[in-house]
Amino acid sequence: MDEKTKRSNRRTLLLLLLVFLAPALGSWLLYTGVFHLNLGTTNKGEFVQPPRQIDTAGLMLPQGYFAHHLTLVYVSGPGCAADCLHALDVMRVTELALGEQMSSSQRLYLAAGKPDAAALKADPGLTSADASGRAALKAFDGAEAPNYIYLVERNGYVVLRYSLVQDPKFILQDLRHLLGAGEG
Repeated sequence: MDEKTKRSNRRTLLLLLLVFLAPALGSWLLYTGVFHLNLGTTNKGEFVQPPRQIDTAGLMLPQGYFAHHLTLVYVSGPGCAADCLHALDVMRVTELALGEQMSSSQRLYLAAGKPDAAALKADPGLTSADASGRAALKAFDGAEAPNYIYLVERNGYVVLRYSLVQDPKFILQDLRHLLGAGEG
């Protein structure tokens, strides 16, 4: 065998090795995080894991209340203090900011006791229910629930939550995304 044929055979062997080892090397590089790909989600809210369905028994809500709307829900203890009023206002302003898509959303105020009359009078578009002692409260985060606004999808499952200290525009962005209206 002459020198030219040996070099050609070596090149062929190296190319074959490269072809078979490249996928393994690429997989290893992705696994070790060398490329730091951002494969996260685009939602701004925190996923509720696992999603929990709201038991509407005893809430005096219309039949199929969640069926045709994405619903923003705030859960409060008895009375509606400053955090509660802030949350209800964030929900109202967010819904108004949806513009034409507003008809695809609704707002629900669940109170652990009789809902605050002053809060309801100030916002006639708000649905409220006394959830004290009701199974509906199990779908939320217990004592931490008043720190969040929740997003409930059309089948009545609580899927996302937003901290009251978080920028309210994140709720709007997620709602627009879910309603197919883009970032706007």
